[in-house]
Amino acid sequence: MKEDETLTLDTQSLRLILAGVFADVSEAVIVTDVDRRVVMTNTAANNLFRYSAAEFAGLFTAELYERQQDFEELGATRYNAQADDVHRTYLMRYRRRDGSVFEGETTGGVIRDSEQGSPMFLGIVRDVSSRIATDKVLHALHQITSDPTRGFEQRQREIIELGAQHFGLPYGVVAQIVDQRYEIMEALSPDGSMAAGEVYDVSDTYCWHVLAQRGPFGVHHAAESQLCAHPCYEKFKLEAYLGAPIAVDGRVYGVLSFSSSLPTTAFGQRDYDLMGMFAQWLGHEIAREQDLTALRVAHERLHRLATHDELTGLGNRRLLVEQFDHELDRGHRYAHSLSVALIDFDHFKQLNDRYGHAAGDAALKLFARLARQTLRTSDTIGRWGGEEFLALLPETPLSAAAGTLERLIAAMRDTPLEIDGETIPLTVSAGVTSTRGDEAPEQVLKRADEALYRAKDDGRDRVHCR
Repeated sequence: MKEDETLTLDTQSLRLILAGVFADVSEAVIVTDVDRRVVMTNTAANNLFRYSAAEFAGLFTAELYERQQDFEELGATRYNAQADDVHRTYLMRYRRRDGSVFEGETTGGVIRDSEQGSPMFLGIVRDVSSRIATDKVLHALHQITSDPTRGFEQRQREIIELGAQHFGLPYGVVAQIVDQRYEIMEALSPDGSMAAGEVYDVSDTYCWHVLAQRGPFGVHHAAESQLCAHPCYEKFKLEAYLGAPIAVDGRVYGVLSFSSSLPTTAFGQRDYDLMGMFAQWLGHEIAREQDLTALRVAHERLHRLATHDELTGLGNRRLLVEQFDHELDRGHRYAHSLSVALIDFDHFKQLNDRYGHAAGDAALKLFARLARQTLRTSDTIGRWGGEEFLALLPETPLSAAAGTLERLIAAMRDTPLEIDGETIPLTVSAGVTSTRGDEAPEQVLKRADEALYRAKDDGRDRVHCR
């Protein structure tokens, strides 16, 4: 037998051996000749690239690459007769017969049938598109949630948008569920059919199935499933749905879901696992926002307790001193007038002695309500001490301030206190002044106090300016 005939026989035998070895391997296996034309594939390769065995036979493998440049570069470095026998693993983008592209983790290199024979090339390909997409989306989730410049609303929105893009489901919903009440808190809805604030019975939503099985739930073609008669399908015609429960501090808060009016391919375990991670990350965001909100509320409450009078709800002396300094500084800087008034109840001791301290407290609260109604939002009034109040009226000349105080005194006069069926008339007196140049607070207050005493001396229930 001639030498080349022996080589041909050996090559044919090697092909048969390879075909038998790789027949049932789950990864795609492709063997080519020295010209890089397909001589053997296994069933997994046929399924992955969507070619039949007959279509694969003799196919020039350049057809399998997304980019011609990649095919040429691998030919120059790895798939040629002079290449070494080491099989290396690399990542490559391939094109299927239908034109779709996927990421393939490839282990490949030269195989030889003899020292002198022509080489063949072996490639073992694993579709890792899903794994790479998952890695990318987890990286994006980390970027969204770890960025301190993003607020909660932005983070929540971007998480929903990322999930909708990854799963290929355009509708995204964050719903809070309390008992049977399903309320949409945030919605990504291309056609506007879903919006935040909408409320449904949870049994009318696909999310009921998420809660029932306490984990991710999905349907890829509702019309061909038991959900074809579901109220949600009848109302929204959602063919594909993927959702998972959102847990906040160990309790079910609601459900994160993505959906589409078009059917999709069946969801795999990787989809359900990732859906659960999306909901878990969003649950952490909601918990963090709730904690921050509670902290802000507590801080505001503590600040209010420190700066406001508990009985009247008006500012206390501490707040008034701070605001007085601020208004004086602003008035000096911009040459604006600041009017200051001291207001004091008339015969307040007699009210307490005759009707008790509860009546005195009620009178103080009544005055606080009338003061808030009469003064502007830019004005400040607070309890200076006992039954005395201090009012700061920025950018207000003395005459205008006097008019404001006259209205407040009239309102007090016209609003008697009702105690145990008895009508008790109340009056207050006020002394008002305006700042004069670069004065210290003590100078202004001294002048306002002198004006108040003059109002008392003149008969009470009146305003005196100085």
